[in-house]
Amino acid sequence: MNTIKFECPYCHEINTGDESLYGQRVECRKCQATILVPATPATAEPQTARLIKEPGVGTRVPVEAADQETDIFNLSPAARAFIGRFLLTAICVVLSIGMAFLAHDSSWPPWLAFVPLVLGALLLMQVWIRVKSCSYRLTTQRLFVNRGWLTRHVDEMELYRVKDVVVDQGVLQRLLGYGTVTVLADDDTTPRLDLVSISSPIKTKEMIRIQYRAARRREGVRPTEFLQSP
Repeated sequence: MNTIKFECPYCHEINTGDESLYGQRVECRKCQATILVPATPATAEPQTARLIKEPGVGTRVPVEAADQETDIFNLSPAARAFIGRFLLTAICVVLSIGMAFLAHDSSWPPWLAFVPLVLGALLLMQVWIRVKSCSYRLTTQRLFVNRGWLTRHVDEMELYRVKDVVVDQGVLQRLLGYGTVTVLADDDTTPRLDLVSISSPIKTKEMIRIQYRAARRREGVRPTEFLQSP
């Protein structure tokens, strides 16, 4: 055993002994007083380390993480897709102003000048309703088409079932930067969804393509499963 030393509190004599005297009552070798040897001094235990587990090759992603669904985009029809109605509204406004000036020199009542103005306002309201009553939402798992203003109709398509995405643009649509994206799927209830009059249709098509390919990988679906057997 190791030798320990302790001081007498009465005569300050340095006493010695082995480790078995820790916490024991002994007599000082000089003054014969009974003294108490301190207990074993406490030693600070080292803290336990935290293990860091690195994911190995082939480690599966937790189901909770794979099931998380996040939004990719929320779109509505582009207002410039209704340029014809805007032109008709402008014509109605010009006509209303002309009729207001001519009303002073003609026999028709002045209120007739407001008729074209009201028609123009109705055309603008129709455009507003068309834009606000339809929306397209893409998530990491599904594609939604919401229609309706007072009532609501929702079409939903699982992305892993998507077979193809097609863009349709006429000459005027290409000049104005909008078009229609058609999504085809192997689904009896929703085999087709049309995203009508949306801006940047090519970019939207690529975003849908990226997400449906990722959804296929998560679900373990192979593209050949969508091919029709002869």
